[in-house]
Amino acid sequence: MIVNTFIPKYMEKFKCIGSECTDTCCAGWDINIDENSLERYKNSTGALKSLVEGKFLTDDKKDDFFNAGYMILKDGSRCPFLNENMLCDIHGAVGEENLCITCKSYPRVFNIVDGIYEKSALASCEEICRLALMNKEKMEFVEAEEELDEDNIEIRRIIDTEAFAGTESMIQYFWEMRISSINIIQCREYSIEERLNILKGFYGEIEKLRLEEDFESIEDIFDESTNGTLNYQKYLQERIKVDKKFSFAIGDDDLIAMIRSPRLKKYAEDYKNNILLNIEEEAFRDLSEKVDAILKENDYIVENYLVNQIFKDLIPFNKGEDMTASVNVLINTYKLIKEYLKGRIYKSKGRIMAEEVVNVIQAISKDLEHNKVLNEIINYKA
Repeated sequence: MIVNTFIPKYMEKFKCIGSECTDTCCAGWDINIDENSLERYKNSTGALKSLVEGKFLTDDKKDDFFNAGYMILKDGSRCPFLNENMLCDIHGAVGEENLCITCKSYPRVFNIVDGIYEKSALASCEEICRLALMNKEKMEFVEAEEELDEDNIEIRRIIDTEAFAGTESMIQYFWEMRISSINIIQCREYSIEERLNILKGFYGEIEKLRLEEDFESIEDIFDESTNGTLNYQKYLQERIKVDKKFSFAIGDDDLIAMIRSPRLKKYAEDYKNNILLNIEEEAFRDLSEKVDAILKENDYIVENYLVNQIFKDLIPFNKGEDMTASVNVLINTYKLIKEYLKGRIYKSKGRIMAEEVVNVIQAISKDLEHNKVLNEIINYKA
C-alpha cells in the first residue's frame, strides 16, 4: 500500500552494500524469526526445506509475533545462512520473500506518529553510519510517499497525540518536545556535552512543571523554544562526570566475556588494559584533553547520532513519561563513546580519524540495539 512517510534525508540514499560491509549484520547478535516465517520454515518443502532444516528453533518462552523463533548461530555468532562470500544463502537460493521480517527490514525502524509512518535506521549498520553520521550538515527530515508491505515490517511504537489532548500526559506535546530536543542537540554554539546538559535541564524544568500541573508555563516554554528566545544558559549544569563505578563497569571482565561483537570486545579490552590498569593520573588527564579535542573537531558525528536516536526512539517518550530516564540514556551512551575512544587514542599514540569515532559508535550501537549487554550501563544513575 502507498503511505505517507516522514524520514531523515539520509534514508533517501540508503541501500545495503552487502558483502562490501566490514561488519556484517548477519553476525554478532541473536536473529529472531517472526511467527509467519517460522511456520513457513517448519512446513517448507523442496529447496527451502533443504536450506533451513536444522538451522532454527522455536522460542516457546516468548508469546511475541516477531520473536517466535530464532536462528541457530554458528561460531562467532554468525547466521547459519551467511556464506563464505558474506552473502545470504536464503536470499540467493530461494528469494527475498523467504527471509524473516528481521532480515527483510534491518536496519530500518518504523514508528507511526499521528497516522504518519516514520522510517529511520539503526546506527549499528555501517552504511547508515556513513550516510547519517559523516554528513557535516545538520540532519534534516522530509515527507515522502512510499509503498510499504505492512505484513513485512515491525512497527515499534504508535503515538496518537490527539488522544491525549487536554489530559495530564505530556504526549499531547510530543511534537513540541521532539522539535525542542532536536533544536538543542543541533545548537552548535555549545559543545556536545553542554547540549546534553541543556537537554537534561530542559527536561527537568518541563517535568517539574508537569508535576505541578502548570501546563500554561509549559506552553510558554515551548513558545520560546519555537521562536528562538529560549535561554539555554539557565539549563547548563556541571560537566558530565564519569565516576569510578562507571569506568570499572565498562571494562569489567564479565561484561567483556558477554560481548559478542569482535569490534566492541576489542574496544572494551583496550579500555581495560590501557586505561584502567596501566595509565598514570597525569597521562589520563592528557588523554581526556585529547578526547575532548577530537570530539570537538568531530562534534557533527555525535550530534547526528543523538538526533537520530531522538527521532528513531521517539525520545523522550521511550521510557514511558520518565523524561529524566530518557535523557540519562543519551548521556550514558555519550560517556561510553567517550571512554572507549580513550582506549583507541591511547593505542594510536594520541591521534585518530573521524572514521574511528564512527566505528566506536557503530560497535556500541550494535550491542545496545540487539544484545543488550550494555543495557544496565546506559541506564546507570550516578
